[in-house]
Amino acid sequence: MTAVSLIALAAFGSVLCIIEIPKMLKAGLRKELIVFLLLLAAGTALAVMKLFSIGIPNPTDFLVWVYSPVSGIMKWLSKSQ
Repeated sequence: MTAVSLIALAAFGSVLCIIEIPKMLKAGLRKELIVFLLLLAAGTALAVMKLFSIGIPNPTDFLVWVYSPVSGIMKWLSKSQ
């Protein structure tokens, strides 16, 4: 089942590229093409990770890590009043 899903994923990405890339090149949309390819690569990589049950990190975990010192300061300030 994994092989079939991987083939379907590759086929979908290929068809998407075959349809969209020539349109963007003809219109001269170079920056948009780069963004399209980056997002397609990121999405494909995440789909392959999900397919093989590899843990995908949650973006909110990074935000919690960044703001945890602020949270401690806010708790300390609220207790001191």
